[in-house]
Order: sequence, then C-alpha cells, then structure tokens
Amino acid sequence: MTFIQPKKGNGILNKILLLLAAGLVLGAFWMVILYNGFVNFNHGLSGLRLEFQQVQAQNSELKDKIFHLFDSVKANNANGAQLIQDKNPEYLEVNSKWSYASGY
Repeated sequence: MTFIQPKKGNGILNKILLLLAAGLVLGAFWMVILYNGFVNFNHGLSGLRLEFQQVQAQNSELKDKIFHLFDSVKANNANGAQLIQDKNPEYLEVNSKWSYASGY
C-alpha cells in the first residue's frame, strides 16, 4: 500500500499564517480592551456631568439666597440703623481743579 505525503517545503507559509492568526486574535483582544476603557470613560464622564449639574444647582440656590439677603429692603435694615434715602444729597465740592497739589 502506498501512502501519499504532502511536501514538507511550505513551512514558512504555515509560520506566516500562524503569525497572522495570532495577530488577528491579539488585535481582537486589544479592541475589546479599548472598547471597555471607552465605555468606562463615558460612564465616568456622565457621572461627572451629573455631579456638575448638582453643583450648579447648589450654586444657583446660594446665589439666590445671597441676592435675597442683600435685597434693597433688607440692605437698608441690615445693620439696624434704619437708613433712609436722601432726596437732595450734599456732595463734597473742591474749588480748584489742582487743589490737592497746591500744598507742595
């Protein structure tokens, strides 16, 4: 009985195909790792956006409280002096344009 055996000379072709297959498997594995990192990044980013919106809401509430605190009605009574608005205020007037330099 005769056995037919294939030619043993194409070992380099088998090595090239094995390297390409290994590269394909490693590339697929690397793509899964990159995708996982991208999804984790997006998840963290959405958490930061939510936290930023909460901080903005708290900031808005604090500004609102400050504006109500310094409202014109409350500002007049804030120190208990019962301040009134003067309709004809008297301002300090300087006679000469260069009066502050006349002492030298």
